[in-house]
Amino acid sequence: MLNVDEFESVFRAADKPRFAYAPPPLGRLLLLADLEGDALAGWVEACQRLLAPGTDPDAEWEVRGEGSWRTVEGCLRLAGDGAFDAVVTYRNLHSDAWKWSYSLGVYLNALTRGTQLPVVVTPNPRAYPSMEWQHSRTDSVMAINDSLTGDDGLVSWAAKLTRPGGRLHLTHMEHDAIFERYMGAIAKVPEIDTETARETLLEQLLREPREWIATASEVLAGAGAELDVVPHVLQGHRVADYRAIIEEQEVDLVVFPTLEEDRIALHGVAYSLAVELTQTPLLMV
Repeated sequence: MLNVDEFESVFRAADKPRFAYAPPPLGRLLLLADLEGDALAGWVEACQRLLAPGTDPDAEWEVRGEGSWRTVEGCLRLAGDGAFDAVVTYRNLHSDAWKWSYSLGVYLNALTRGTQLPVVVTPNPRAYPSMEWQHSRTDSVMAINDSLTGDDGLVSWAAKLTRPGGRLHLTHMEHDAIFERYMGAIAKVPEIDTETARETLLEQLLREPREWIATASEVLAGAGAELDVVPHVLQGHRVADYRAIIEEQEVDLVVFPTLEEDRIALHGVAYSLAVELTQTPLLMV
């Protein structure tokens, strides 16, 4: 017969979260650029092709050149008026820092911290004037979070922007350094079998996101989404660990959470990835 602790563990193990699909609206988009003429028209057209799978058929694309904002405050005022579903811009807007992969630029930093809107980030059009980015069709979209389970909004965005017949990669990266820190503490407790704890704890930590991703695949199929869900559940924490998967899977669009839960700072991995992935479009939710 199970004791109370064992019964509680069995009960909790059976209480599994399920993915809930809620396709976000994408009917009005604010495009911020410091381009003119043919360069601006080419960038807008490239953005429309990139986001075509998820935008409404009658979507409005509000294009604002630097004459209508000029300052960070002006950008925030435009984005914060409540009229838009997302902002679209590029790294190092209104700056020559696009020549170096050091940052996203002050305008993007402000938009991600100062608004509640998702921000689509394309490669800088001055760095890629042909607008032929590394990937631009969203046949392969990846949602990334170090705690993917339960992030319905993130996965809903990624699914919405995946082209029919494409692959939706759902990636959960269990922080290996934190795991080893706890295992080091467990190893010092004589009452706990360290090897058993390592095996069972890691198994449980990885099982939960796998099961949740399986529900996402089931729910999306039931909703009529024509895509293949590809799970990636593994250990790691470095930007290189994420980048290796992105490059291996030839990902066209990377979707990840923008801010930490307290909204004080950019999510650490998100910011590092955003800085490094200069040729890959991003969606920061």
